[in-house]
Amino acid sequence: MTVELDPFAPGWLVTVAVAVPLLGVADAVGPRPLAVLGFAANLTVLGVAGGHMLLGRAGLSAVERATVALALPIAVLVLGTIAAAAFRLHLDRPLWAALVALVAEAAAVGVLSRRGQPSEPRNPRRWRPMRPQGGRGILWGTSLTAAGAVLAAAVALSVWTAGRQSYPVFSALSAMRAGGAGRSVEIELTSEEAAPARFIVAVAVGSARPDSITLRLAPGVTWRKTVPAATSASVTVVAYRGTRSRAPYREVHLAPRGTR
Repeated sequence: MTVELDPFAPGWLVTVAVAVPLLGVADAVGPRPLAVLGFAANLTVLGVAGGHMLLGRAGLSAVERATVALALPIAVLVLGTIAAAAFRLHLDRPLWAALVALVAEAAAVGVLSRRGQPSEPRNPRRWRPMRPQGGRGILWGTSLTAAGAVLAAAVALSVWTAGRQSYPVFSALSAMRAGGAGRSVEIELTSEEAAPARFIVAVAVGSARPDSITLRLAPGVTWRKTVPAATSASVTVVAYRGTRSRAPYREVHLAPRGTR
């Protein structure tokens, strides 16, 4: 007498439902080997549980079920890419991890919620794999191979494009009053340019002549400076990109305290 293992037993499904969010977190913030493992595991849950939820225990062969299990992750990746582009979302690791984990969790919970219904018999023996008839075996084998190749290419392309997206360059300028009585102003300029860039920062306190500072910042570097300024004086900070530019690139104005 042999005992068949039911992969959709409630115990297994509860374990999977708990593990999917944890795998999603590992995929989003974990080191690369752990992220790849979490992503692949959630794709597997998505395909297997999603196919079972959509098709139930229909009389499909093992090859046909495997094809469906590969086609569903492909569809999620393609539709997710289209949706992200439509909503102008950044295609990065956290987005892919959240998308795959969310759909995989929905599939696992959907299968778990259908346990015990008349259309979902509990006896695993009633779920017998069927063999394709005639030349359908070759057809489904070819389809399975093609689906696997497309899925692998989709995953590789999503990872490759997520790390190579281009973004418009920018630099951020800020100024805020500091000190116990607000008698000084802290100025920050953060460069996110594509390459090291030169800036001219002009600081004017009240009606005094602006004090100009020339500096060169590498991408990702923040320059800070604190200047004395009475609370009754206005402060204007203007940043110019390049040493010959006459058009302000960034500008911040602080009004005197107690005025509107």
